[in-house]
Amino acid sequence: MRLEVSFRNMRGRDEVRRRAEALFDKLQRFLDPAAEAHITVNREHGTFEVDCVVNNHGATHKQAVTDDDLRTALDKMFHGMEEQLRRAKERRIDRHRSRGEGAEAEGAEDFDEDEVVVDY
Repeated sequence: MRLEVSFRNMRGRDEVRRRAEALFDKLQRFLDPAAEAHITVNREHGTFEVDCVVNNHGATHKQAVTDDDLRTALDKMFHGMEEQLRRAKERRIDRHRSRGEGAEAEGAEDFDEDEVVVDY
C-alpha cells in the first residue's frame, strides 16, 4: 500500500505526515496491498482543507474536509474515509457470499451424485 502526502500553500511538516501515516495504517484492514492513496493538505485564509483519494479494488474513494484546526481536519477526513472503505468492503463480501450461495443451491438441485446421465 502506498501513501503520498502533499502540501499546498504551506510548508510541509513531518509531524503532519507522521500523523497522516499513523491514521492511514488503521485503514490497512479495509485495503488491498496494492492500494494507493494521495492526501493533499491545503491552507487558505486560515482554514485547512484535507483531501484524500484512495484507489482500492478498482474503485476510487474520495473524502474532503475543511476545518480551522489541521489535526481535527485530518481526524474527520480519516473517519469519513474509514466509513466509506468499511461499507465498500462489506458490499464486496456480501456480493461474493450471495453469488456463492446461489451457485451452490442451483448446482445441488440439478445434479444428483448417485445418478449418472450419459448421452450418446
